[in-house]
Amino acid sequence: MSNIESFFNPKSVAVIGASANMDSISGRPIRYMQEHGYQGEIYPINPKYDEIAGLKCYKSILDIPGDVDQALVAVNFKLVMKTLNECVQKGVKHALVFSSGFAESGEEGKKVQDEIVELSKKTGLRVLGPNCQGMVNLIDHIPCSFSASLEIQPALKGSVGFVTQSGALGYSIFNLAQETGVGFSYVVSTGNEVDLNSVDFIEYLVENENTSMIITYTEDVKDGKRFKKVTERALELGKPIVCIKVGSSEVGQKAAASHTAALTGSDTPYQTLFNQRGIIRVDEIQDAINFAVMMERIKKIPEDTNLGVITTSGGAGILLADKAEEYNLKLPELDQKTREVVEENIPVYGSSLNPVDVTAQVINEPDNFKNVLQVMANNPGIDGIVIVISMIYGASGATMAKCIVEMKEKTDTPIIVTWPAGDRLMKDNFDILTEGYIPWYKSPEQAVKTLGSAMKYGKLRKKVAGYKKLADIKANKEVLQAIDAKDRYSEHDAKEILDKYGLPITREKVVNSSEEAVQYASELGFPVVLKIDSPDILHKTEVGALKLNLNSAQEVEDAYNTIMQNVKKHKPDASLNGILVQEMVKGGKEMIVGINESRFGPMVMVGLGGIFVEVLKDVSYRIAPFTREEGLQMLEELKGYKILTGVRGEEPSDIESLVDMLVKMGQFAFEFEDKISELDINPVMVMPKGKGVKIADALISK
Repeated sequence: MSNIESFFNPKSVAVIGASANMDSISGRPIRYMQEHGYQGEIYPINPKYDEIAGLKCYKSILDIPGDVDQALVAVNFKLVMKTLNECVQKGVKHALVFSSGFAESGEEGKKVQDEIVELSKKTGLRVLGPNCQGMVNLIDHIPCSFSASLEIQPALKGSVGFVTQSGALGYSIFNLAQETGVGFSYVVSTGNEVDLNSVDFIEYLVENENTSMIITYTEDVKDGKRFKKVTERALELGKPIVCIKVGSSEVGQKAAASHTAALTGSDTPYQTLFNQRGIIRVDEIQDAINFAVMMERIKKIPEDTNLGVITTSGGAGILLADKAEEYNLKLPELDQKTREVVEENIPVYGSSLNPVDVTAQVINEPDNFKNVLQVMANNPGIDGIVIVISMIYGASGATMAKCIVEMKEKTDTPIIVTWPAGDRLMKDNFDILTEGYIPWYKSPEQAVKTLGSAMKYGKLRKKVAGYKKLADIKANKEVLQAIDAKDRYSEHDAKEILDKYGLPITREKVVNSSEEAVQYASELGFPVVLKIDSPDILHKTEVGALKLNLNSAQEVEDAYNTIMQNVKKHKPDASLNGILVQEMVKGGKEMIVGINESRFGPMVMVGLGGIFVEVLKDVSYRIAPFTREEGLQMLEELKGYKILTGVRGEEPSDIESLVDMLVKMGQFAFEFEDKISELDINPVMVMPKGKGVKIADALISK
């Protein structure tokens, strides 16, 4: 039995600080375990009592004659360390610390919390919390929590796992979801996460056979790289993770020397990972619940974003079409055969396009609606269907609802209903859908948003094999030696490393005299660029150490002398390798490409250069490594992407070569993530189609 498995399945539970008041925080766990049918041993511990709730009460956990698998700790924070030490003596496997007053409360509490961390590391006692509301195993009827959500009995058992860093809000979400009909497998509140953390539980739930999807309320992820692996595994297994992620502001974002770090907000790594690994981020609690309801009621996850819409209202069809476009879903045109069947079953004033408008005539001809639904559900070009029912009530509405339930049994195509009407008029019809296990929503937008999330998730799952292959990248030894050879890198040092990796750099050479500069410039051919090459001077223009578009030997000689004078004046102590003579690349579009560290591993950034980065911050990210398809998607996400495709008669840029470079940069970042913290390439010159790309400037930081 795994560590987390035993956490969720204790054979005996001690409640330390137990109260005889069954409505108190330290009394409820005992009552809940009794009321919800826990079959293990319950040991109340409090020196004030001999008996609580019909159970023998012990003065100390050390007085219990048998083994104790789990301890629920509900004592003053000043007594927590003494209590946990006694748990260690007793051989307790897990301690769930309900007590608050730790790092969230100030310096004194933080000190005690640090002591808990050390105790756990030293002794192997696994600790949940502190400042948490415990866990509930609904599969085996084990409620080790004091949350009032457990007042509802019986709790609905299902296949949704829930991991929340907020106890109070988390269990409120659990209660709301239960009221909506969502059944759960396991719920756990992690609190301050001194030992056991969210990733531990998400990892367990991903592999757990009782769990088909996971909801998580997340403020921060401590073990980002492990979380990334867990999300990859979840995607591989087809277990969606729905994340209510809070704390997305950029307050406290550290500015760094490179553009890449400065443009990466605190929320950017999260959103990037979510996009790449199919994590369904929701901003509203109800969205998470809606998704869970749908996932429990559809037979399979759709594999693409082709949406079919059937509506009894033309206006509702237009509304859904607008929302589908907003959520990047496709409403494909129906094939001729499908349209012919539809047209046979709708009035002439209806529509056989997609959305299909069957009109309110279904009130009089319900069989026609059934025929339309059947041909749409059997259409291989449709991945999911949203049905809009307007003010069709009574027997006609019931007939439609029953038809939908009947069709659900005959097809694997997900069918979602939106019925924007009130309960007083439509409750009986709503009940037919609920009892028939049909996902339905009053809001058309919610229907499209919810099904759309599943569609995009299913489409992304097709890329899983690509990620596995990318993870097998082996480090390039020659490049590794070049990286290890120095602690700091000048521009030329950085470009030599990239050149060894097979990335396209400009033709260039470091020289140490004006004569040598003139000679190499003549070999290159004018125009050329001159700039200082120093690990101490990263921003050359600020000290007058960059000269562009030099067209003669005299201009090169003058530029060499001017640069050396400026550096001596502004950076007299800088370590100098010499002056870099470089070809002047013309006729291309300027781009910026960078690598920056994140909690989930290195991220690659791309953006259009110049004002697009400085002012508009028009950039896109991927966590390394990534597929070629994702590299192209990075570019397509840029607001200025059309500049690369060619506008107003301009030649299109070499997008293929730029994508190749991005993918290779992702591989580079993945291989050397322990060696390099930042890489800034600004600019990358993207030449016209077929002529490649060139790295004109680069900065590497260890």
